[in-house]
Amino acid sequence: MALAKKMMGGGVSAGMAKAICGDYGAITAAGSSQATATAVNVGNSVVASADGTKGVTLPAVASPGESVTLFNNSGSTCPVYPPVGAAIAVAGTGLGTANSAFSQLTYKTTTYICFSATQWVAITSA
Repeated sequence: MALAKKMMGGGVSAGMAKAICGDYGAITAAGSSQATATAVNVGNSVVASADGTKGVTLPAVASPGESVTLFNNSGSTCPVYPPVGAAIAVAGTGLGTANSAFSQLTYKTTTYICFSATQWVAITSA
């Protein structure tokens, strides 16, 4: 995919380029449950301060096909919670359990893809 800068050079508006290419934001893991974890509100993030308990929650408002990519730059596993009522499926483990966190390992990148209002799928780097 083209970089937003190149798209804007070709006449695409800044807002449209951002919508196509995604956005970035550094976030700090917090809380210890689905209700108190830090909400992810951008498409691409580097997560800091996870300690095995502090975590993040995927966006509550997402459409099928939308994705979120997180890099865990913490010294511990980062709990990643689905939106309330949803589950995160992981290859080899089935469709997941509603409201249960996925444990994203240290220094790994995971892309979470929204399949429906109640189902996300996690794809983790090697």
